[in-house]
Amino acid sequence: MKRRKCWAAIGCIVMFFVAGLLFHGCKTIQPKPEAKVTEAGGPSIEEAQSAAYGGPMARIAVSRFTDKTGKGWWSRDVGDGMADMLATALFHTNRYIVLERQQLRDVLREQDLGASGRVKQQTAAPIGEIEGAELLITGAVTEFEGAASGTKGGLGGWGSGVVGAVLGAYKKSHMAIDVRVIDTKTSRIVAVTSVEGSATDIGGLGALGGAVGGGALGGALGGWSKTPTEKALRICIKNSVDFIVSKTPAQYYHFGSGGTAVQPTSATPASTAPQSQEPSVQVTGSSVNIRSGPGTSHDIIGSVRRGDRLVLLGESGNWFQVRLPNGKVGYIINKLCK
Repeated sequence: MKRRKCWAAIGCIVMFFVAGLLFHGCKTIQPKPEAKVTEAGGPSIEEAQSAAYGGPMARIAVSRFTDKTGKGWWSRDVGDGMADMLATALFHTNRYIVLERQQLRDVLREQDLGASGRVKQQTAAPIGEIEGAELLITGAVTEFEGAASGTKGGLGGWGSGVVGAVLGAYKKSHMAIDVRVIDTKTSRIVAVTSVEGSATDIGGLGALGGAVGGGALGGALGGWSKTPTEKALRICIKNSVDFIVSKTPAQYYHFGSGGTAVQPTSATPASTAPQSQEPSVQVTGSSVNIRSGPGTSHDIIGSVRRGDRLVLLGESGNWFQVRLPNGKVGYIINKLCK
Protein backbone atom coordinates (compact mmCIF):
# COMPACT_ATOMS: atom_id res chain seq x y z
CA MET A 1 0.00 0.00 0.00
CA LYS A 2 2.79 2.41 0.95
CA ARG A 3 4.69 1.44 -2.19
CA ARG A 4 1.61 2.17 -4.31
CA LYS A 5 1.20 5.61 -2.73
CA CYS A 6 4.91 6.29 -3.22
CA TRP A 7 4.72 5.49 -6.95
CA ALA A 8 1.59 7.63 -7.28
CA ALA A 9 3.40 10.54 -5.65
CA ILE A 10 6.39 10.10 -7.94
CA GLY A 11 4.06 9.96 -10.92
CA CYS A 12 2.41 13.24 -9.95
CA ILE A 13 5.79 14.94 -9.51
CA VAL A 14 6.94 13.74 -12.94
CA MET A 15 3.63 14.76 -14.48
CA PHE A 16 3.80 18.32 -13.19
CA PHE A 17 7.49 18.55 -14.11
CA VAL A 18 6.74 17.55 -17.71
CA ALA A 19 3.78 19.93 -17.86
CA GLY A 20 5.94 22.77 -16.58
CA LEU A 21 8.61 22.09 -19.18
CA LEU A 22 6.04 22.06 -21.96
CA PHE A 23 4.44 25.36 -20.95
CA HIS A 24 7.76 27.05 -20.20
CA GLY A 25 9.24 26.03 -23.53
CA CYS A 26 6.27 26.82 -25.75
CA LYS A 27 7.67 30.13 -27.01
CA THR A 28 11.12 28.77 -27.69
CA ILE A 29 9.96 25.67 -29.57
CA GLN A 30 7.01 27.32 -31.30
CA PRO A 31 7.18 26.08 -34.91
CA LYS A 32 7.43 28.83 -37.50
CA PRO A 33 4.80 29.10 -40.26
CA GLU A 34 5.86 27.37 -43.44
CA ALA A 35 5.02 28.09 -47.06
CA LYS A 36 5.82 26.51 -50.39
CA VAL A 37 5.35 28.07 -53.83
CA THR A 38 5.24 25.88 -56.92
CA GLU A 39 6.63 27.66 -59.99
CA ALA A 40 8.94 27.18 -62.93
CA GLY A 41 11.12 29.47 -65.05
CA GLY A 42 11.63 33.24 -65.10
CA PRO A 43 13.39 35.46 -62.56
CA SER A 44 13.32 34.44 -58.92
CA ILE A 45 11.10 36.21 -56.39
CA GLU A 46 14.21 37.60 -54.70
CA GLU A 47 15.36 39.13 -58.00
CA ALA A 48 11.97 40.67 -58.65
CA GLN A 49 11.86 42.22 -55.18
CA SER A 50 15.52 43.30 -54.98
CA ALA A 51 15.07 46.84 -56.35
CA ALA A 52 13.13 49.70 -54.80
CA TYR A 53 10.27 50.33 -57.22
CA GLY A 54 9.10 53.71 -58.46
CA GLY A 55 8.33 52.99 -62.11
CA PRO A 56 5.20 52.32 -64.18
CA MET A 57 2.34 50.33 -62.69
CA ALA A 58 0.04 47.62 -63.98
CA ARG A 59 -3.76 47.88 -63.75
CA ILE A 60 -5.07 44.87 -61.87
CA ALA A 61 -8.19 43.48 -60.15
CA VAL A 62 -8.80 40.53 -57.84
CA SER A 63 -11.90 38.36 -58.16
CA ARG A 64 -13.65 36.56 -55.30
CA PHE A 65 -11.84 33.43 -54.16
CA THR A 66 -13.61 30.11 -54.71
CA ASP A 67 -13.61 26.83 -52.79
CA LYS A 68 -12.61 23.49 -54.32
CA THR A 69 -12.30 21.53 -51.09
CA GLY A 70 -15.99 20.65 -50.76
CA LYS A 71 -15.79 20.48 -46.96
CA GLY A 72 -18.73 22.71 -46.14
CA TRP A 73 -16.82 25.50 -44.39
CA TRP A 74 -17.00 28.01 -47.26
CA SER A 75 -19.16 31.08 -47.84
CA ARG A 76 -19.21 33.97 -50.31
CA ASP A 77 -18.08 36.31 -47.53
CA VAL A 78 -14.99 34.17 -46.91
CA GLY A 79 -14.17 34.37 -50.63
CA ASP A 80 -14.59 38.14 -50.59
CA GLY A 81 -12.45 38.43 -47.46
CA MET A 82 -9.56 36.51 -49.02
CA ALA A 83 -9.79 38.60 -52.18
CA ASP A 84 -9.73 41.80 -50.10
CA MET A 85 -6.57 40.64 -48.30
CA LEU A 86 -4.83 39.89 -51.59
CA ALA A 87 -5.92 43.22 -53.14
CA THR A 88 -4.62 45.15 -50.12
CA ALA A 89 -1.29 43.33 -50.22
CA LEU A 90 -0.92 44.02 -53.96
CA PHE A 91 -1.65 47.70 -53.40
CA HIS A 92 1.12 47.93 -50.80
CA THR A 93 3.72 46.68 -53.32
CA ASN A 94 3.35 50.05 -55.12
CA ARG A 95 3.53 48.18 -58.44
CA TYR A 96 -0.18 48.04 -59.25
CA ILE A 97 -3.20 50.24 -59.76
CA VAL A 98 -5.60 47.98 -57.85
CA LEU A 99 -9.24 48.25 -58.88
CA GLU A 100 -12.03 47.55 -56.40
CA ARG A 101 -14.24 44.62 -57.34
CA GLN A 102 -15.59 43.22 -54.06
CA GLN A 103 -17.39 46.47 -53.21
CA LEU A 104 -18.20 47.44 -56.79
CA ARG A 105 -21.94 47.21 -56.16
CA ASP A 106 -21.66 50.01 -53.59
CA VAL A 107 -19.71 52.14 -56.09
CA LEU A 108 -22.42 51.63 -58.72
CA ARG A 109 -25.12 52.48 -56.19
CA GLU A 110 -23.35 55.76 -55.39
CA GLN A 111 -23.13 56.61 -59.10
CA ASP A 112 -26.81 55.80 -59.59
CA LEU A 113 -27.66 58.09 -56.67
CA GLY A 114 -25.67 60.89 -58.35
CA ALA A 115 -27.53 60.33 -61.61
CA SER A 116 -30.93 60.40 -59.86
CA GLY A 117 -30.78 64.17 -59.39
CA ARG A 118 -30.97 63.92 -55.59
CA VAL A 119 -27.28 64.81 -55.15
CA LYS A 120 -25.73 68.24 -55.79
CA GLN A 121 -24.58 67.99 -59.39
CA GLN A 122 -21.01 69.22 -58.89
CA THR A 123 -20.42 66.60 -56.18
CA ALA A 124 -22.14 63.62 -57.85
CA ALA A 125 -19.98 60.66 -58.89
CA PRO A 126 -20.04 60.59 -62.72
CA ILE A 127 -21.11 57.52 -64.66
CA GLY A 128 -18.73 55.96 -67.20
CA GLU A 129 -15.48 56.62 -65.35
CA ILE A 130 -14.87 53.19 -63.76
CA GLU A 131 -11.51 51.84 -64.91
CA GLY A 132 -11.06 48.43 -66.45
CA ALA A 133 -8.37 45.95 -65.44
CA GLU A 134 -5.84 44.50 -67.84
CA LEU A 135 -4.93 41.71 -65.45
CA LEU A 136 -7.34 39.69 -63.32
CA ILE A 137 -6.19 37.60 -60.38
CA THR A 138 -8.26 34.55 -59.46
CA GLY A 139 -7.75 32.34 -56.43
CA ALA A 140 -9.17 28.97 -55.41
CA VAL A 141 -8.67 27.14 -52.12
CA THR A 142 -7.76 23.54 -52.99
CA GLU A 143 -6.75 22.23 -49.55
CA PHE A 144 -7.93 23.26 -46.10
CA GLU A 145 -7.43 21.82 -42.64
CA GLY A 146 -8.51 24.05 -39.76
CA ALA A 147 -6.87 24.33 -36.36
CA ALA A 148 -7.30 20.71 -35.29
CA SER A 149 -5.79 19.57 -31.97
CA GLY A 150 -2.74 17.37 -32.07
CA THR A 151 -1.83 14.61 -29.60
CA LYS A 152 -4.48 13.98 -26.98
CA GLY A 153 -4.68 11.89 -23.82
CA GLY A 154 -2.22 11.19 -21.06
CA LEU A 155 1.03 9.28 -20.84
CA GLY A 156 0.76 5.59 -20.10
CA GLY A 157 -2.86 5.92 -18.96
CA TRP A 158 -2.16 8.26 -16.04
CA GLY A 159 -1.93 12.01 -15.82
CA SER A 160 -4.47 12.49 -18.60
CA GLY A 161 -6.01 15.49 -16.88
CA VAL A 162 -2.94 17.79 -17.00
CA VAL A 163 -0.55 16.28 -19.53
CA GLY A 164 -3.42 15.47 -21.87
CA ALA A 165 -4.57 19.10 -21.75
CA VAL A 166 -1.05 20.29 -22.53
CA LEU A 167 -0.56 17.95 -25.46
CA GLY A 168 -4.11 18.57 -26.65
CA ALA A 169 -3.27 22.27 -27.04
CA TYR A 170 -1.00 21.44 -29.99
CA LYS A 171 -2.91 22.76 -33.03
CA LYS A 172 -1.97 22.86 -36.70
CA SER A 173 -3.58 24.33 -39.82
CA HIS A 174 -2.85 23.81 -43.50
CA MET A 175 -4.09 25.65 -46.58
CA ALA A 176 -3.30 25.54 -50.28
CA ILE A 177 -4.53 27.98 -52.94
CA ASP A 178 -4.20 28.08 -56.70
CA VAL A 179 -3.49 31.54 -58.12
CA ARG A 180 -3.90 32.57 -61.77
CA VAL A 181 -2.94 35.80 -63.52
CA ILE A 182 -5.24 36.32 -66.52
CA ASP A 183 -5.07 38.81 -69.41
CA THR A 184 -8.60 40.26 -69.50
CA LYS A 185 -8.36 41.19 -73.19
CA THR A 186 -7.55 37.72 -74.46
CA SER A 187 -8.52 35.56 -71.42
CA ARG A 188 -5.07 33.99 -71.65
CA ILE A 189 -3.46 32.75 -68.44
CA VAL A 190 -0.07 34.47 -68.21
CA ALA A 191 1.06 32.92 -64.90
CA VAL A 192 -0.19 30.23 -62.53
CA THR A 193 1.04 28.74 -59.27
CA SER A 194 -0.01 26.72 -56.23
CA VAL A 195 0.85 28.18 -52.82
CA GLU A 196 0.76 26.11 -49.64
CA GLY A 197 0.90 27.40 -46.08
CA SER A 198 0.95 25.63 -42.73
CA ALA A 199 1.23 26.88 -39.16
CA THR A 200 1.22 25.41 -35.66
CA ASP A 201 0.34 26.73 -32.20
CA ILE A 202 1.36 25.11 -28.94
CA GLY A 203 -0.61 25.94 -25.83
CA GLY A 204 -2.22 28.96 -27.48
CA LEU A 205 1.08 30.87 -27.46
CA GLY A 206 1.49 31.07 -31.23
CA ALA A 207 0.87 34.78 -31.71
CA LEU A 208 1.67 36.11 -35.16
CA GLY A 209 4.44 38.31 -33.85
CA GLY A 210 4.60 40.24 -37.13
CA ALA A 211 5.88 37.19 -39.00
CA VAL A 212 3.52 37.70 -41.92
CA GLY A 213 2.19 41.22 -41.27
CA GLY A 214 -1.23 42.71 -41.90
CA GLY A 215 -4.01 44.02 -39.72
CA ALA A 216 -6.49 42.06 -37.63
CA LEU A 217 -8.90 39.79 -39.44
CA GLY A 218 -12.50 40.89 -39.50
CA GLY A 219 -15.84 40.05 -41.04
CA ALA A 220 -16.26 36.45 -42.16
CA LEU A 221 -12.58 35.77 -41.40
CA GLY A 222 -12.78 37.11 -37.84
CA GLY A 223 -13.25 33.61 -36.41
CA TRP A 224 -9.70 32.75 -37.54
CA SER A 225 -8.11 35.66 -35.71
CA LYS A 226 -4.98 34.67 -33.72
CA THR A 227 -5.23 31.03 -34.76
CA PRO A 228 -2.97 28.79 -36.86
CA THR A 229 -5.54 29.16 -39.64
CA GLU A 230 -4.90 32.91 -39.77
CA LYS A 231 -1.16 32.29 -40.02
CA ALA A 232 -1.58 29.74 -42.80
CA LEU A 233 -3.83 32.17 -44.71
CA ARG A 234 -1.50 35.14 -44.30
CA ILE A 235 1.60 33.32 -45.52
CA CYS A 236 -0.38 32.01 -48.51
CA ILE A 237 -1.41 35.59 -49.35
CA LYS A 238 2.13 36.91 -48.87
CA ASN A 239 3.72 34.29 -51.10
CA SER A 240 0.97 34.74 -53.70
CA VAL A 241 1.82 38.44 -53.90
CA ASP A 242 5.52 37.65 -54.26
CA PHE A 243 4.69 35.29 -57.12
CA ILE A 244 2.38 37.76 -58.89
CA VAL A 245 5.00 40.52 -58.70
CA SER A 246 7.77 38.27 -60.02
CA LYS A 247 5.67 36.86 -62.89
CA THR A 248 3.67 39.86 -64.15
CA PRO A 249 4.82 40.35 -67.78
CA ALA A 250 6.74 43.59 -68.22
CA GLN A 251 4.46 45.00 -70.96
CA TYR A 252 1.61 45.50 -68.46
CA TYR A 253 3.60 48.08 -66.50
CA HIS A 254 2.61 51.18 -68.45
CA PHE A 255 0.54 53.39 -66.12
CA GLY A 256 1.75 56.20 -63.91
CA SER A 257 0.66 56.50 -60.28
CA GLY A 258 -2.16 58.84 -61.35
CA GLY A 259 -3.50 56.27 -63.82
CA THR A 260 -2.29 57.99 -66.99
CA ALA A 261 -0.54 55.90 -69.64
CA VAL A 262 3.24 56.14 -69.82
CA GLN A 263 5.89 54.53 -71.99
CA PRO A 264 5.39 50.75 -71.74
CA THR A 265 8.12 48.62 -70.26
CA SER A 266 9.45 46.23 -72.87
CA ALA A 267 8.84 42.50 -72.71
CA THR A 268 11.97 41.91 -74.79
CA PRO A 269 13.78 38.69 -73.82
CA ALA A 270 16.92 39.27 -71.78
CA SER A 271 19.16 37.95 -74.56
CA THR A 272 18.18 40.63 -77.07
CA ALA A 273 18.97 44.35 -77.21
CA PRO A 274 16.41 46.95 -76.13
CA GLN A 275 13.96 48.00 -78.81
CA SER A 276 14.69 51.28 -80.54
CA GLN A 277 11.43 52.96 -79.50
CA GLU A 278 12.22 52.62 -75.80
CA PRO A 279 13.99 55.46 -73.97
CA SER A 280 17.52 54.43 -73.12
CA VAL A 281 20.83 55.70 -71.77
CA GLN A 282 24.39 54.84 -72.75
CA VAL A 283 27.08 54.17 -70.14
CA THR A 284 30.05 56.57 -70.31
CA GLY A 285 32.05 55.28 -67.32
CA SER A 286 34.61 52.51 -67.81
CA SER A 287 32.96 50.25 -65.20
CA VAL A 288 29.84 51.34 -63.32
CA ASN A 289 27.93 49.58 -60.54
CA ILE A 290 24.19 49.05 -60.70
CA ARG A 291 22.50 49.30 -57.31
CA SER A 292 19.19 48.07 -55.93
CA GLY A 293 18.11 51.60 -54.99
CA PRO A 294 18.92 55.26 -55.78
CA GLY A 295 21.99 55.74 -53.59
CA THR A 296 25.40 54.32 -52.76
CA SER A 297 24.03 52.82 -49.54
CA HIS A 298 22.03 50.28 -51.56
CA ASP A 299 23.38 46.87 -52.54
CA ILE A 300 25.25 46.34 -55.83
CA ILE A 301 23.24 44.01 -58.06
CA GLY A 302 25.40 44.18 -61.20
CA SER A 303 27.83 46.23 -63.25
CA VAL A 304 28.04 47.65 -66.77
CA ARG A 305 30.81 48.96 -69.03
CA ARG A 306 31.36 51.95 -71.29
CA GLY A 307 29.14 51.77 -74.37
CA ASP A 308 26.45 49.55 -72.83
CA ARG A 309 22.94 50.79 -73.54
CA LEU A 310 20.28 50.38 -70.85
CA VAL A 311 16.51 50.83 -70.99
CA LEU A 312 15.49 53.93 -69.00
CA LEU A 313 12.50 53.30 -66.70
CA GLY A 314 12.51 56.45 -64.57
CA GLU A 315 14.51 58.93 -62.46
CA SER A 316 15.05 59.45 -58.74
CA GLY A 317 17.22 62.45 -57.86
CA ASN A 318 20.65 61.96 -59.44
CA TRP A 319 19.92 58.37 -60.34
CA PHE A 320 18.35 56.68 -63.36
CA GLN A 321 16.21 53.59 -62.91
CA VAL A 322 17.25 51.21 -65.68
CA ARG A 323 16.74 47.66 -66.86
CA LEU A 324 19.86 45.63 -67.59
CA PRO A 325 20.25 43.32 -70.59
CA ASN A 326 19.67 40.34 -68.26
CA GLY A 327 16.28 41.74 -67.23
CA LYS A 328 17.21 42.98 -63.76
CA VAL A 329 16.01 46.43 -62.69
CA GLY A 330 18.35 48.74 -60.78
CA TYR A 331 19.74 52.26 -60.47
CA ILE A 332 22.76 53.96 -62.05
CA ILE A 333 24.11 57.43 -61.24
CA ASN A 334 23.18 59.81 -64.06
CA LYS A 335 26.56 61.54 -64.40
CA LEU A 336 28.04 58.31 -65.79
CA CYS A 337 25.44 58.08 -68.56
CA LYS A 338 24.32 60.09 -71.52
